[in-house]
Amino acid sequence: MTINARGTTTDPAGTAEVSAGAGQGRTARRVADIVVFLTPPLLLVVPALLIRARLIDDGFLFLNLVSLFISGLVAAYAHMGWRARPHDGDLLSAQTLTGRHTVDLARLTKVGRLEVPGQSRNDDRLILTDEHGVRLILDKLAGGDEKVDTLVRRALLRRPQGAGVVVSDRAAERLDLRTEVSRPHGRLKAGRTVREGLIGWVPLLSVFVVAPVGFGLLIAGFLLSGVT
Repeated sequence: MTINARGTTTDPAGTAEVSAGAGQGRTARRVADIVVFLTPPLLLVVPALLIRARLIDDGFLFLNLVSLFISGLVAAYAHMGWRARPHDGDLLSAQTLTGRHTVDLARLTKVGRLEVPGQSRNDDRLILTDEHGVRLILDKLAGGDEKVDTLVRRALLRRPQGAGVVVSDRAAERLDLRTEVSRPHGRLKAGRTVREGLIGWVPLLSVFVVAPVGFGLLIAGFLLSGVT
């Protein structure tokens, strides 16, 4: 694989695979964010109005119980990347469900970490957001087991003093940047802190947040639809 002067990745035979540019995927992120925020109110109002008009059964109101869960899935999987490849100018491009996204590693504004506990191992990825408004959730580069960590760490250490890139505590641990985050030059700023012992309890703890809100939306849906 080679990279030409225009930022186009080519395979060994010289065939162009993808053209990357800063800001690629910004619109897709905005659309995904709108879907995330609108899913709960739409699943509350639309079924209630259709039930009031006697067009659908009141069983559709139970969608309110999972509306926050659906929003969470959209928020995560809309930006989940695969086949990630580096390009000229510190660009990192990957395919997502909403198209190809390209983050500018030299212009990162936030670095987080997504850890989903599993039976055999955690699904552990970095959440990268740049100043163009593009977001990618990544773990490995295409063509092997090489992680994106080296590229991200190098780009963060190159940032000037006062850049103020927000790095979560767990991301700093993965990237071995906790000491750098604590330094007073302002290159990196501490973000959210989640202790390692809590990671395995995240699914259970989230139930105590999602369940009450879901039941509240369900009750609101019954009241709005006029079902007694």
